[in-house]
Amino acid sequence: MKKPKSSGKMTPAKKAILPRKTIRSSPSSPSSDPSPTPAPSHSSKKSPAKPAPALTKKLTSKRVAQKTNTTPRLRTQPIPLDPSAHKFVLQPFSPSTKESEPPSFDQLGELPESYGSRRLFLTARDPRWLYAYWDFTWQQLRDAEQESPSGQIFLQVFIPGRERIHQIHIFPGSREWYLPVHRPATPFQAEIGYYRHDGSFNALSVSDEVSTPRDDPSPNCDVQFVTIPFHYSFRQLFDLVAGQLRPGESLARALSRLQNEGYPLPFAYALRRVVPTGLADRILDYLGGELVLRTRVGSLEITETLRRRLEELSSSHTPSSLTSGAFGHDRTFAMHVNAELILYGGTTPGSQITVDGRSISLRPDGTFSYHFVFPDGQFHIPIQATAPDGAEQRSALLSFLRLSSTTPGVDPTGQPPLPKPLGRIP
Repeated sequence: MKKPKSSGKMTPAKKAILPRKTIRSSPSSPSSDPSPTPAPSHSSKKSPAKPAPALTKKLTSKRVAQKTNTTPRLRTQPIPLDPSAHKFVLQPFSPSTKESEPPSFDQLGELPESYGSRRLFLTARDPRWLYAYWDFTWQQLRDAEQESPSGQIFLQVFIPGRERIHQIHIFPGSREWYLPVHRPATPFQAEIGYYRHDGSFNALSVSDEVSTPRDDPSPNCDVQFVTIPFHYSFRQLFDLVAGQLRPGESLARALSRLQNEGYPLPFAYALRRVVPTGLADRILDYLGGELVLRTRVGSLEITETLRRRLEELSSSHTPSSLTSGAFGHDRTFAMHVNAELILYGGTTPGSQITVDGRSISLRPDGTFSYHFVFPDGQFHIPIQATAPDGAEQRSALLSFLRLSSTTPGVDPTGQPPLPKPLGRIP
């Protein structure tokens, strides 16, 4: 009896397993998987077929490409930037950029105390004061003291060709001097030096001649007035008078000339009134001569001085006589206005109150008030309260400014007798 051919039946299974072992153990296969392969099972299912070589290469290339794409790469070139897109963003500081060196004139050092030019400067501060400054070093003045027989150096101010006004002993540390002269419209000159043995003056430096300004109203009365309407443009005004312009004449001067000549213009304009002879003297009489005696007088001070003088005179006839007599007509419409100032407050009864250093009496309940005139000008009025036992103080500073502007025909309203203003700033 013949043996059954069992080996023939097992051959296909072996042939299916052997190729898988060969693929797993081959180190040269690009698609080999390093993970262990499970043992073959003897189930009835067929083992998977061997993949084709072309498919294996394709899968391997795809995996390599995926790994390559996910790997970060360093950028070797900087990202280009457009400065115009960020005009207001500061650029980062670059240490390699060399800072510009400061200019040479920034390294000159401190200014010297004196240049040693041995010059003397003299100028007029106002009609009554002079200012002198000299450019001598300390050593130069010290040497001059040693040369002087008396060991003294003098600053002298004199009127050229006439008299000496000042002689001041100066020292090496002196550099400047203010000198009162009280002589308006007068020429002056200064010199620095010392006296010799024979009494003559050895001048080290002589200033230029200067003159103090005058302190009275200017005699030049050549003033031009012109009315320029605000609702007209300069082009419209130019077109109105273009045919009347003289060669080189400005628009304002042409309008002033035409208005004085009575030229017909499509807008109302005021003509300058001629001040009668003697009116300026009458005004100065009302001022009481203060305008001539005082220096640096402004328009507010002139107005206040006139107001005080007018109040001193009879209020029934002074304002009208000054205006109607001057311009030849009676005033039928007028106005008057004025202002006063009242300070008031309160503190602990029995305390002491001072207003600008002046003691003010308290009422029984501790309140107080102070009533005085309030002319044009600037005022700083300190108010101070002292406790009854003198252990504590409280203070306040009140500042006021009055600026009045009126049209012709407006006079100050008469006021009852009141104290003078306090804390006025000169």
